[in-house]
Amino acid sequence: GELTWKGEEQVQAMEDAVKVNIELLDKLGALLKEGPPKGLDERTHIDAPQGSKPAQVLLQTFTREWSAEGLKERGECHDLLVSALDAHFKDKKDEAGSKLKIAVPGASLGRLAFDIAQRGYDCTACEGRVLQWYGSELIRRTAGEKEALKLQPFVLSTCNRFKRLDHIRETPVPEVEVKEGQLPPVVFGDFLKVFGTSESRASYDGLATAFTVDCSPNILRFVRTAAHIVRPGGVWVNFGPLAYDTEHDEGHGHGVELSWEELRYAISHFFDVTEEKFVDSLQASNWESMMQIQYSCIYFRAVRNSTESTGIGAR
Repeated sequence: GELTWKGEEQVQAMEDAVKVNIELLDKLGALLKEGPPKGLDERTHIDAPQGSKPAQVLLQTFTREWSAEGLKERGECHDLLVSALDAHFKDKKDEAGSKLKIAVPGASLGRLAFDIAQRGYDCTACEGRVLQWYGSELIRRTAGEKEALKLQPFVLSTCNRFKRLDHIRETPVPEVEVKEGQLPPVVFGDFLKVFGTSESRASYDGLATAFTVDCSPNILRFVRTAAHIVRPGGVWVNFGPLAYDTEHDEGHGHGVELSWEELRYAISHFFDVTEEKFVDSLQASNWESMMQIQYSCIYFRAVRNSTESTGIGAR
């Protein structure tokens, strides 16, 4: 056989892969046409997707969160966070009564919330990016069918390949059965607004954040909102970089970009940091590429103290 791939055959294979991706995006479009996210007033303004390639990012995020291939990338992040919750609540989980309540802000396509709920927690998530929110709804509607959604997310990534077919490989999702009721509810909206209410005060046992904190337009208010919702003795577990590379709508202002030293100081006002380490990690990357962007992520576990978080949910 020939080592090099005939140009016309490669183009045809790429065209076929693009059609597969368009079918997935069409399903997302059909969901969008059904109307705004549940509970939202039809007059509510929803920001358009930010960033240069929102559809491409979405396809690669599906791969990270819900495909068998993505386990290599999400595994350490999710394992650390779920294990930290289990370690903190090991004595309480065995007690009879209601489930422990965990909040997952910036839930993306819902996989972390799903993994936490699978461990027996009562999980509530929120997501303010419109494509990600509808993407999680698409997963919810697979109704227990494994690999119901087909995608070939790397079709346009013809540079930095190891093998000639790498860019047209499939990463079908979800790789697990997501039966009715198994994916926790994902409220549409930003963490600061959704949870910054008087009703949310001290109403959660834990908070789990993955690649979320540095996406907030106001990181200090994020910390105060975290303190507002977590009960004293509860826990905040986090994994993610401080890249601040989310492209915010300039109408919402530009956030302060804190160092870990500064952010840790702010967190320590309301939480006692009991565990912290840096972990090298990728985020929604092409695993079969010769070029990767690697983040040095901060993992921490922090226990809520009794210091009041004033000014949140006051109005």
